Amino acid sequence: MTITQTNRFVAIAAGVAVALSLMVGAFAAVTPAQAASLTSSQISAIISLLQSFGADAATIANVQASLTGGTPSGSTGGSVSSSCMFSRSLTIGSSGADVTCLQQALIAAGYSIPAGATGYFGVQTQTAVASWQAAKNIAPAAGYFGPISIAAWASSMGSTGGSTGGSTGGSTGGSTGSLSGGEADLRNFDLISGDDLMEGDSNTEIAVAEFDVEGGDVRVQRVTVDFQPTVASTLANQHPWEYVDTLSVYNGSKKVGEVDAGSKDDWDQNDWDSAHNASGNYDYYSIDIPVDTIINEGDTAELSIRADAQSSIDEDDQDQTFEVQVPDDGIRAVDSVGIQQYTGEDGNTVDLGFNAAENGDITIRETSDNPNAGVLVADDSDTSGPFDVLAGEFRNRDSADATINSLTFHVATSSLVGYYQQAANISTIIRRATLTIDGKDYRGDVNSNNTIDFDDINADISGDDTTNFVLSVELFGSDNHFSTTSESLTFSINSNTSGDVDIEGADTGDASDVSGSVNGNKQTIAVNAGVNVEGVSMSGSAVQANTASESYGTFTLKFDVTANGDDVYVPKTVQALASTTSPGASTGVVVITDLNASTTSSGVTTSMTTTADSDNASFYVVRDGDTETFTVSVRIDPTAAGFYQVGLDRIRFSTTDNGLGIQTLDIDQNDDEFQTDPVSISN
Repeated sequence: MTITQTNRFVAIAAGVAVALSLMVGAFAAVTPAQAASLTSSQISAIISLLQSFGADAATIANVQASLTGGTPSGSTGGSVSSSCMFSRSLTIGSSGADVTCLQQALIAAGYSIPAGATGYFGVQTQTAVASWQAAKNIAPAAGYFGPISIAAWASSMGSTGGSTGGSTGGSTGGSTGSLSGGEADLRNFDLISGDDLMEGDSNTEIAVAEFDVEGGDVRVQRVTVDFQPTVASTLANQHPWEYVDTLSVYNGSKKVGEVDAGSKDDWDQNDWDSAHNASGNYDYYSIDIPVDTIINEGDTAELSIRADAQSSIDEDDQDQTFEVQVPDDGIRAVDSVGIQQYTGEDGNTVDLGFNAAENGDITIRETSDNPNAGVLVADDSDTSGPFDVLAGEFRNRDSADATINSLTFHVATSSLVGYYQQAANISTIIRRATLTIDGKDYRGDVNSNNTIDFDDINADISGDDTTNFVLSVELFGSDNHFSTTSESLTFSINSNTSGDVDIEGADTGDASDVSGSVNGNKQTIAVNAGVNVEGVSMSGSAVQANTASESYGTFTLKFDVTANGDDVYVPKTVQALASTTSPGASTGVVVITDLNASTTSSGVTTSMTTTADSDNASFYVVRDGDTETFTVSVRIDPTAAGFYQVGLDRIRFSTTDNGLGIQTLDIDQNDDEFQTDPVSISN
């Protein structure tokens, strides 16, 4: 690449090559009118030549001042031009005539801007402004040329207070350093594909621009990126600002440029041309990213183009893709002799697609802590509990975090009340409900429609993690609240019930995918005392004979009974029923014999033994807090061959040994813990 040089510039360059001392005198003799004919690039080239010949800082500053129309640093104590007019704040990425004027004035005052007055406000200009601010006691001296600095500049008519800034040929004090070498060449450009964008993504690499730098160092000043949509569907938005919020450029791990890209005004719309040949020949959109980074001679630049995605990419938008490219002159850089260098490649494109954001993929499921069927012991007057009634977990299979907003649990009751046979109202039974999620408690609303609502939970489920929950309840005293006749409650939560589970992506606010449910075991309410039952062993076997009358099956059900709240008295009788019909009034243990039975026509005999003490002729006693083992033996003599199975159905007890106030604990006979395996009895 070449530039046209004026006769004055040729003479000056030749003077440098002949004799440094003569050059300095010649530069000092340049009139303001002659200096004004030189471009900033030509002035930068002269300064670079002076540096390569080892000129000292004072000499370079004087020559620089002469060429830019300023005053040599030794003549007025470092004054700067007062002719610059500023109508806006200037900072990294700013460009224009006001930036050029500021740079020229700072250079004339002896502040170091090795690249010269390029008209682009980069790190070197920021450092020079910071030095000037420090000299003027402007705090913070951060290099932002804002209202305070503009006012100080105007009021002092440009005086720097005698500061000489730094050496032109030395370090700028920033991380970029100065350029070396000669005229550079940018070659072997390639654009490498990155990742698709997901709604809400931050700092996602969408492409990497690679090129080699030969002949000298360069300072990259701009990266232009073109986006061309490939899908014409009216449902697929064709505007890049609907997908991208910001674009940035990284050199290694350091961000070296950034631009807002989230509005229409940030982009230039262009008619399709031969260099942009995406399917359908749609208009394409361009955006310039101001950059300030140095690539050294002999290195391969790897400029990472990254994007922050918009948070409103919907399903229709996901059908769109863009062809992304850096055009022929899309990367602009300046080399050590002030020559602008360009690279890029029309038609070298990568595809950018869009994915739905991960909002959390949640499964609700039971845990081993889910309580077995049991008794909730209520008081006759005081609030009792809390009792754990349901336990489960939320399993998140996405890497994205999710947030639980609200949950609704359902409660089934065993009794029907009133003329229209409505289910019992749990708001007269449950005084308080608490949901514990990962150790934090939330208070629920107990409703007359037999639901419990938990709103405003705001609990997180981390990505690829599990969050446990436990539901517990406290009961009213039974007096004037609920019947004492063996009411039972069964709790559940089901993601398929509309509105019962509200979980969303923590970052996106969109609904998570939720599946699964947890069903609790029946919890029977007892007053003042109750029992808990645990299965020990359930077994069965058959004695086969030639005739049905001689064939029979024997079944043994062994289980533990624990008294809770007071001593309990269990009637000594056991009864086997062919269905869940009502047992006799004095029955203590009930078993069911029709589970999976091929026939219901059979003869049944039962017996029961226990480790519990005999209280009297009618009752065994289990002391409060003690556990006793009960063993029920059942013999079935069938009239026909078939499969027979026995299950524990209920335990009946009282808090007195006179048969008054009998209460019942319902057992789920379909639970493997409380049933034998099927036994084949044939003839």
